[in-house]
Amino acid sequence: MEVRLDVDLEKGLVHTLRNRLPYEACGVIMGTVTSGIIEASEFRLIRNAAGHPAAHFSFHPEDWIAAFFEAQKNQREIVGFFHSHPLGTIVPSDSDLAGFVPWRTYWIIGLTEADHEIGVFARESDNYWTPIPLWVANAGLNTHTALPASSPADPK
Repeated sequence: MEVRLDVDLEKGLVHTLRNRLPYEACGVIMGTVTSGIIEASEFRLIRNAAGHPAAHFSFHPEDWIAAFFEAQKNQREIVGFFHSHPLGTIVPSDSDLAGFVPWRTYWIIGLTEADHEIGVFARESDNYWTPIPLWVANAGLNTHTALPASSPADPK
């Protein structure tokens, strides 16, 4: 499995998440799945209803229901969930492990002051995150985003 993301969609997602700093932001990724390739085509922001939004996220129930039914109505597939880590890491946290909802992919966007990184994962078992290769298309050119070697997604 791999994920493909257009650079303009990446820029829009990162811009939206930066506008919500210092809080974690969250939402859904919509797209298509064909022969093990996930093509991300759009995202929907969902309000963060967590009690401590600077360190945690929780989908606002009304926004989550609206995004789900919008996808159904418009024949869109939700291919993943996303949330930001305002301190820059894409390493899944203990909170990510505890709050994981089994969907096709789980995206973590790590933001630093000058840059960002995107990690896309699947979860195979209670303690194992599988990194999914992410390709960002820019004017017909593809660049691969690899996860850091220190990621807990690596088998131990």
